[in-house]
Order: sequence, then C-alpha cells, then structure tokens
Amino acid sequence: MRIADMLVPEGMIPNLSAPSGAAAVTQLVAALAKVRGVDVETALKDIAARERTGSTLIAHDAHHVAIPHALTPACKQFLMAVGTSRDGVPWDPPNRKADLVFVLIGPPQTHALHLRVLSRLARLCATDGFLESLLGASSPRELLERFAAAEASSEEIVTAEGLPTFCVLGAGHGGMAMAGHLAITGCKVNLFNRTEEHVQPVRDRGGIDVTGEVEGFAALNLVSSDPAVALDNVDVLMVVTPATAHRSMTEIIAPHIKDGQILVLNPGRTGGALEVAQVLRERNPLVHPYIAEAQTLLYAARVTNPAQVHIFGIKNSVPLATLPAYQSVDVLPVIRKALPQFVPGDNVLKTSLDNIGAVFHPAITVLNAGRIEDTHGDFEYYVEGVTPAVAAVLEAVDQERVAVAGALGIRANTAREWLYLAYDAAGKTLLDAMRSNPGYRGIQAPGTIQHRYISEDVPASLVPIASLGEMLGVPTPAIRSMITLASAMHGVDYWAQGRTVERLGIKGMSVKDIRFLVVGAEPTGSAAPPTSSPATGPTDEGPFSRRPKETRF
Repeated sequence: MRIADMLVPEGMIPNLSAPSGAAAVTQLVAALAKVRGVDVETALKDIAARERTGSTLIAHDAHHVAIPHALTPACKQFLMAVGTSRDGVPWDPPNRKADLVFVLIGPPQTHALHLRVLSRLARLCATDGFLESLLGASSPRELLERFAAAEASSEEIVTAEGLPTFCVLGAGHGGMAMAGHLAITGCKVNLFNRTEEHVQPVRDRGGIDVTGEVEGFAALNLVSSDPAVALDNVDVLMVVTPATAHRSMTEIIAPHIKDGQILVLNPGRTGGALEVAQVLRERNPLVHPYIAEAQTLLYAARVTNPAQVHIFGIKNSVPLATLPAYQSVDVLPVIRKALPQFVPGDNVLKTSLDNIGAVFHPAITVLNAGRIEDTHGDFEYYVEGVTPAVAAVLEAVDQERVAVAGALGIRANTAREWLYLAYDAAGKTLLDAMRSNPGYRGIQAPGTIQHRYISEDVPASLVPIASLGEMLGVPTPAIRSMITLASAMHGVDYWAQGRTVERLGIKGMSVKDIRFLVVGAEPTGSAAPPTSSPATGPTDEGPFSRRPKETRF
C-alpha cells in the first residue's frame, strides 16, 4: 500500500482558495465527505483540537506545508485530502502562508497507518522537486498522477505493526466484507475458503475491491484453501460462515489451530461457542485457543463481483463473549485494536439467547411460504409479511425464548425491547414496534423458501432453544411447531441436524453447572464435560479451561 493508493480525485483540490487555514481544512474535509462517510463536524472539531496542541505548518525550503490531522471517530477508514495554493493559505499560528495542505483523518485503530503516512509525507516533502511538482498540477487527476510518480520508487507502507494479524475463514458476503475492512484498516489479513475456485479471482487480483461504508483496494497477505497455510502465524481466526457450517469448519481447522489463537464466530447464533468447543474436545483436545462468539454480524454487505464487495453498513457496537467468560479481558483488547465496534458481552449464554433472528426469520418465512412461492418474494418482508396473526406467533416464539433464558438465569431482551434498543422503534405490542421501525421499510422477502432464514436459523437457533427448554422443563410448543413445519417444507430433519444439548456437550448438566461452565468456574455435577482425552491422558487446560491463562498479547 502506498499513499497514492489511498487518495481519490474528489479529495484533491488544486489552486485551493481559502481565507484561513480553518477554511481550507473545512473545504478539504467536505470534499472527502462527498465520496466517503465522514462526520464533517466531528472531524473538524478533532482536527482543531490537535492543532491547538501545536501548529502542523512546516517549512520546506521556499515552501510551507500544513499537515492538519487527527485520529477521530468521524470516519471508518483512513482518509487523506490534498490542496495546493500558489497564492498561499493564511495559517494562524504562526502567521505564514501554506502552499500545500495535506489533511489526514482516520479512526483510532488506524493509528499505526496514520504514523506511517506522516513519516512518508515528511520524506516526500524533503525530496527535491516534489512540492514544486504538486504545485504545478492543474487538475485533481494530474495532482494524483504526480503524487503517484513521486512515490513510485518508495517501498510499500507496512502497517500491521501494533495490530493483530487475522485469518478470515469464509469468503461469502460477510467474510469478504470483514477481510476487506480489516486490510484497509492496515491489518495483515489471510483469507481462507474451502473451495479453491471461489477465491481464485481474489488471489488473481491480490485482494478485494471494497465500496460503500469504506472504500478502496484491500490488499490481502494470503488467499488459500489450505487451512494449514492460512492459519499459520496469525493471532485471530474470524469464522464468517453460516452457523450450520461452524461444526464442519472447526473439524477442518482443528488440527491446525495453535495455543493462544483467538477463534471468533461471526455470529455464533445460539450455542455456537459451545458447539465449537465440543468439536475441539473431540478433534484436538490438547490445543488451548480462546473461543468467542459475536451476537450478530458486524456488517451488512453483498459480494457484487468475484473480487468485489459492497459494505452497506457497519454496526456501531456488537457484543462479544468468550467461553469461558473471564477470558474476555484477554480477548477483547486484542480484537478492539482493529475492530473497536466489539464490546463486552456478559457470557455466551447471553449472546446466544439474545439471538433475535431466531424469533423473526423462521416464523415469518414459514407463515408466508405460500406468498413467497407465489410472488417470488415480491413483498415487504417485515411489513406486509407481518400481519396481526403472524405477529401473535412471533410473540409466542419470543416468550418461549425469553422463558428458556430465564430458566438459565439470563435476562434476555424481548424482541420488542430489542427493536427499541436497536432502532428506537417503540410500540405497545411487537406488531406496533415492527410497524414503527423505518429500517424495515423496503426490505423484500426472500425469493424462495430455500433460504438461510430456515436452513440456518432453524437448526442453529430454534433447535438449541427448544432442546435447552426440554432439558430444563420449559415448554416451547410454538418453537417446536416452527421446527416441525420447516423440516417438512425442506424435507430435512432439523432435529437431527441441529444444535441439540448433546451436540453442545451439555446434556444432563444442571443450570448451576452450565453457568459455571460459561463463566469458567469448576462444575460440580457428574455430567461436566471432560478436559482430558483417554488417548492422551489428563491435561492442565482445555477449550473449557477452568483457571485463568496468562495474557498472550
């Protein structure tokens, strides 16, 4: 990556005219805001605060260069704008005129990249003819070309220092978005996918073209279908696949996971971390990774071409919990260096049972199956698809989910509460709250009932809730009816495929022992999962490590 790769013509203003440095910065930030997501007011405030600590105007021979910059939450990626002025822009202090203005802004996680760019700019400005060449450009395109020419002999900017290294597992919509976002942030990123043909275009391109909430070319360190190669020497494994693939993905990578690596399910749905831990106990009982799950996917994104992804949105915060819970203090600081949107979740029971997709997706799809097949999804899913009768079923499913959570001592948000927290959508009933949510307007129904709203959300969300309810003595008739109908519609036994308590490794455990398990205390019951293998003998630790480990980062 070079500085020229981060520049866009829209952020280049030759012959900049401004009565003051503040006015020049405003023009340049506003130019960036037209093509990138920038909160102009916040950016200007943070730049001004940085300027008050000391002027960024620097003398280079006959020229003066201003480099106002700030780490700021006003944008989601590192951005840079350039302005040139033959007449000079008055800069106060120190009452001089700036011939060139470079504005740099980026979120806190791009700090290392920020420093590298400042260092590269200092070197370029000291190069004979560089500043005069930029001042001679008459158009944004020419200015960008001259910048690129001056930097052509410079080495790539290596930005991963101080940031964790990542392997993103899964090259679907979410995986491509996460790999692209992390790489643009400055992280060293590997991309793994089980199907070689699926990632060949990304390998040929050398990375991913990203548009939308963040933009630019995301150069990847490595693209591979070989798990041993992809997982080697990385800190964090981001699994971004449908929840139904968590088990098979863990089976594939289990022989290659190393002690201390962080494995994060994006998202875990219901019971994801428990299932992964169970698979690791079976396939590689001596390895000691950290296991975590996100409550929901960080991105709304779509792959638009084989090596291109469009990111529609990045959530402001997503709860993340570890198994056991006390390891969050080790895991979150590492991940938040690159993705500060992740916030502490209480434990994996809380993230699992606050899975609102379990309430909405299967029931709306099943109850609208005829309409979906007749219209190929030509109706508004959350508006026209949710009538009073459908909403009554959603309420019943939601009440059962909350009751199962309550039996485990977890205070789960109701679907109506979640709508208010996520969208500020209020209503006396769930139907009222859904209809008052403008975010649901315009979202079309799936074009077919062969959709992940059933194939993923039933086995990975409804089945574990119903299975837990059965073990704990909590009736779940509405949820069970949805599972039965979905199985009949798809011709699949989702009870057999789904995350039952047996598959989660918690069959027969008491509520006390389950809670001890997820927080990392020593279970007292006879059904507690083992931490040793008959073939290998006892171990000090396991995926359900009972005692705190040292911090590895």
